[in-house]
Amino acid sequence: MDSVDTPALVYVDDVLEASLTEYRDFLDPLGVELLYSAKPCTFDFVVRACARRTAGIDVSSPGEARLVREWAGPSVPMHCTSPGLTARNWKAITRLADYINVNSLPMLRWAHRATADAGTSIGLRVNTGHSASKDVRYDPARPGAKLGVPPQAFEAWVAEGRGPAIGGLHFHIGCEASDYAAAAASVEWLARVAARPLSRLNYVNVGGGWLRPAIMRGAEDFRAAVNRLRACGVPRIFTEPGTKIIGEAGALAARVIDLFDAGAGMVAVLDAHTGQAPETVEYGWAPDLYAPGNEATGEVTGEATGEGTCAYELVGCTPHVGDVFGRYRFRRPLEIGQPLFFHRLGAYAQARATQFTGVPLPSVFRITDSGALVLVKEAEFADYRTLWSTDADDRA
Repeated sequence: MDSVDTPALVYVDDVLEASLTEYRDFLDPLGVELLYSAKPCTFDFVVRACARRTAGIDVSSPGEARLVREWAGPSVPMHCTSPGLTARNWKAITRLADYINVNSLPMLRWAHRATADAGTSIGLRVNTGHSASKDVRYDPARPGAKLGVPPQAFEAWVAEGRGPAIGGLHFHIGCEASDYAAAAASVEWLARVAARPLSRLNYVNVGGGWLRPAIMRGAEDFRAAVNRLRACGVPRIFTEPGTKIIGEAGALAARVIDLFDAGAGMVAVLDAHTGQAPETVEYGWAPDLYAPGNEATGEVTGEATGEGTCAYELVGCTPHVGDVFGRYRFRRPLEIGQPLFFHRLGAYAQARATQFTGVPLPSVFRITDSGALVLVKEAEFADYRTLWSTDADDRA
């Protein structure tokens, strides 16, 4: 910690490699091809590591596609699945992506007209209606979700049989899902309502949103789903986890900068804030915590009160009252300068981080496979100034 100016994101190369190995060990015997969904973390070293060990990378916008193509190189297959494709950015994405999954039937009809001469193969995202999410706010398969063709509309489109041909199907129904039952139900539904289209497809992408294979339940359901797709004549099956590939490889490092009694318990102010770990607020979960030299003994439920409990509300350094990481209990009272590591924040921490009130983005460190701690990106005031400057000469 003496070498780390906080706040900082610390990534461990060995953890990323172990995660990729775990997925490959589960998927390779099934003949399922692993993709990396880039949106949770698009650092160059992460994209390059995943490009070496996967069958391709899935992106969500032309900008992300351009960056990934630069990091990964021209030979790595690129998939694009996005509700944000438009006539304005279509040419850019068709130049970069090998597979494009459009989000709606109107977009599918438009895409076929736009690519009639190019012969580009287009896939379609479908909402199967079989949910694997516990929180409706983040459920991509809920009724009315913006992601994919709704089940009834898809069934009607298949029954009509007059729509444009598609090269593949994509569904993504999970968010922190702990078993494969909904994925298997989705495949059974597809096999029942779209048997003929399935037999003509080049691929089906069964999405992601699941926990790591080692802690998932229902592996036999996933195998059954794969076999069902094979029986329907689907030659290639993709899956595209992103969060769980990179999430455990990163931690947010912070230090305690102030301690006081707020009248309802002790508060510890950190030099980081939840804008650097947005899912702690959005999902309402307190990440695992490591406090070197002062073991954190667990998250506290309710108010952090009681003499001698060593319980604190850990809050960020911004004036936003909701800037709260959670309530934690420690073996001994905290002191100014105490270092803290919030684990499992390798995904989305940088992708959706903010510079609220001018607090800089975290610096980025890597612990390489040789054990060396390397500073790979340092926070700079220029990043914040560029965000708000409207004068081109001033920015130059």
